[in-house]
Amino acid sequence: MRVLVVDDSNLIRSRLIRIFSAGGNVDVIGSTGDEEFDLLKSFNPDIVVLDIKLNKRSGVDILKSIKTTSPGTIVAMLTNYYDQYYLNRCKELGADYFFDKSMDFEKLADLINDFESLH
Repeated sequence: MRVLVVDDSNLIRSRLIRIFSAGGNVDVIGSTGDEEFDLLKSFNPDIVVLDIKLNKRSGVDILKSIKTTSPGTIVAMLTNYYDQYYLNRCKELGADYFFDKSMDFEKLADLINDFESLH
């Protein structure tokens, strides 16, 4: 299974890569949000973990592009902006999951582990 982590925080990105890599057969790479479209084509991830607020780009815009070009890719939004507006907007654009950075790392890890065990 392939997971792409798009987050501009080195700390968050490194932590997620470490958590997901501890699973079994999971290939994980990280992106700051500058090169994710090239990585989508070359890495062809099964799951994209995507931050809503990036330094140079909007994760919401990236979500829209991913779901337009690769509708089968699972996208899990991960954010500090866990409110109804972003939740609704991301669901409208096709986000499969929505996680809060402050308390949902274990839930996100469980998602990756569950997905891996099914494939």
